Amino acid sequence: MGSVVGSVTSEVPKFEILKKADGYEIRKYPPAVATETSDAKSDDNAFRTLAGYIGVMGAPTNEKTEKISMTAPVVSRTDEKIRKMRFILPAKYTIETAPEPKDPKVQLVQIPERILAVHTFSGVANEKVTMEKLGHLFSLLNKDKIKYDKDKWELYRYNPPWTLPMARTNEVAVPVSGFDGAEKQNNPAA
Repeated sequence: MGSVVGSVTSEVPKFEILKKADGYEIRKYPPAVATETSDAKSDDNAFRTLAGYIGVMGAPTNEKTEKISMTAPVVSRTDEKIRKMRFILPAKYTIETAPEPKDPKVQLVQIPERILAVHTFSGVANEKVTMEKLGHLFSLLNKDKIKYDKDKWELYRYNPPWTLPMARTNEVAVPVSGFDGAEKQNNPAA
C-alpha cells in the first residue's frame, strides 16, 4: 500500500482524465467491485473489518479463504448520513468472481462507471482538513459552473498511517453531472 516516504505500490483504479483545471480534475472511472462496511465506530474499526476480508491480518474472512491484494485508495464516504469505508478490489475481480464475505458487516458492492471531480492534496486527512478541501473543491466547481452532488462526496487515502504526513496522497471526489469534457488523456499512473 505504500511506504513511509509516500510511494504507492498497490494497484490503483484506472481512469480517464476528461478535464484538467486549476485545483481539480474531472475523471471518468470504469465500473469496479469493492468491499464495504458501515462499521463506523471509527475508521480503525472499519479498516480492520475490511482488512480481515482480504486477509491482511491473518486468514481472510471470505468464503474462499482467498488472500486478496490490498489496493489504493481506501475510500471513506457518507451515504444518507451513514459513514462507510470501501476497499476497491483488484481489477481482475467481478461481482460474480469476488469471494463472498463471511462477516455480515462486509458487503460486496458493484460500483458503476462514474464521472468525478477530484481534488488532490497531501498531509493528514482528518475531518477538519477533509471538509476544508471539499469546500475548496465545491467553490472551484461553482466558479466553473459544473453541477455536482455535494451529498455523495468521497475521501481517498492512498498511504498507510505510518507514511510521513507531507508525503501522503489524499483526494476528495464528488460526482458531477452534465459534463461533456473535450480534454481527454489517459491516467499516466494506471
